[in-house]
Amino acid sequence: LHGYNDYLESFSRRLSHELKTPVAVVRSSLDNLRHADSAQDRDSYIARAASATDRLSQILNGMSEAARLEQSFDHAEKEHFDLAEVLAQATRAYQELDRTHRITYQGPPAGAPMNGSPELIVQLLDKLVDNARDFTPADGRIQVTLAVSARWLDLSVFNEGSQLPDRTGSDIFAPFISHRNRSQDGHLGQGLLIVRLITEHHGGRVRADNDTDGVRFTVSLPRQF
Repeated sequence: LHGYNDYLESFSRRLSHELKTPVAVVRSSLDNLRHADSAQDRDSYIARAASATDRLSQILNGMSEAARLEQSFDHAEKEHFDLAEVLAQATRAYQELDRTHRITYQGPPAGAPMNGSPELIVQLLDKLVDNARDFTPADGRIQVTLAVSARWLDLSVFNEGSQLPDRTGSDIFAPFISHRNRSQDGHLGQGLLIVRLITEHHGGRVRADNDTDGVRFTVSLPRQF
């Protein structure tokens, strides 16, 4: 309960921080619009206000996506499926759709049974691969890996590129945390939050680590027999 309260307080602060800037931009643009002397100035202030309202819309859409996901957990039916088969098929699809990166799968073709929602696992993988693409240079390598142990299925996504800042910790999976350049509109840090929510729904855990020449995200899911 204490941890949940901390989460709510932290979420409120981060949401307030994210909303303040676009609201301030809209307000200042409208104020300046009243005193604009030329059509060029008016067009500039209108464009700034429109860009800020787009940002507000992106924030609300990101929040709605996470909220809808949590609500869907109550209705998601779990089933037995082979994680290796799902990952191999999804990775082939990613490579066919993205010719600017080298996206590969490394792991067994089958033999990784688990109980859960394959649709949610694909959604989780979509977020991790999308995140990897944003940080991987052209013709860079993105590798989806599956390692099978006695108790766990370790799904990882590695990408070549810049590494995470020191002491990033688990905050990277919290709402509104992003290590992208702030000029990259539309990225609110919600993708990795969704990864964490889906992982925890399946009884797993997720972490992010710097690796040689890049970053690796690892999702550990309990194995089923």
